[in-house]
Amino acid sequence: MRIDRRLLGWGAFLVIAGAIPIAVRGGALPRDVVEGWPSLWPLLLIGVGLGLVLRDTSFRLVGGFVTTVTAGVMAGGLLAVGLGGMPAFGACGVGSGATAFAERTGTLPDQGSMAIEFNCGSLRVGAVDGSTWTLSGSGPAGRTPQVDETSNGVRIRPPTANADLFGSSTSTWQVGVPRAPIESLNVTLNAGEGSIDFTGVTIATTNLTVNAGSLDANLAAAAVATRLVAKVNAGSAVIALPGGIEGADLTLNAGSMIVCVPADARVRVGWSGGLASNNLDGLGLARLGDHRWATSGLDPAAPATDIEVSANAGSFTLVIGGSCHA
Repeated sequence: MRIDRRLLGWGAFLVIAGAIPIAVRGGALPRDVVEGWPSLWPLLLIGVGLGLVLRDTSFRLVGGFVTTVTAGVMAGGLLAVGLGGMPAFGACGVGSGATAFAERTGTLPDQGSMAIEFNCGSLRVGAVDGSTWTLSGSGPAGRTPQVDETSNGVRIRPPTANADLFGSSTSTWQVGVPRAPIESLNVTLNAGEGSIDFTGVTIATTNLTVNAGSLDANLAAAAVATRLVAKVNAGSAVIALPGGIEGADLTLNAGSMIVCVPADARVRVGWSGGLASNNLDGLGLARLGDHRWATSGLDPAAPATDIEVSANAGSFTLVIGGSCHA
């Protein structure tokens, strides 16, 4: 047998990248160890440097070996746990210079909508009684976020476009969402970390987008939650769904997502994408085809939570009966 050395590096890279997600799923490799994969990037420079220094010696393959193994480990870490190990504040300021801004409140129209766009820092979204929304917190130079109220709802966003994304300080917002029935909530989190607690909220549609950040969304205690649309781009999200929610449309691009449903939830799950991993085969669900699963014994015509997942380079985990939150 003759080995083509031109393809040897690619073969080793793919083997390592594929083995790490399998090891994490099987419990052979602790997840918290793999989450540190972004910190390995200096080894790539070392590998390239060794390749240049040793290129005319019998050890010339050492540099390529170091680079290949490091790249494989980093790729495997990305597939296994996404970017959860990368600091959420990496693209933000140092956190100094934030000053409290003037609190804002308003009344959300009946069946109105809310939109929140947040850059760089810490976002907390919780429920408040009645139909009043609230906003408090701090930001660079105490600048108050922009608040646009219309007859259909309210939009809350940074003082100026992208002002805080690469600024000298981070922001901290606390946003109150009315428990009175609302049509939709749209949250976009950029380069920060956030949490959502929908205890007692009645909401038709929730739209969540995470870009280079992390989000913990507890929707399990919502009074009514009809549908979820969530997208993670180079970040991570943990989402707890209530029983009886109609469906969830989930998109994952170079990140990780954990979704929890109650033990008695009836689910149908569809999967599409590439260079991504999931745990769907290990949940005891009935396999309906190459990319579809459902609660065992579920009548195809019976009501169930329809979860559609599209994943590209990342990790998706579905938890049935476990808790996403303490």
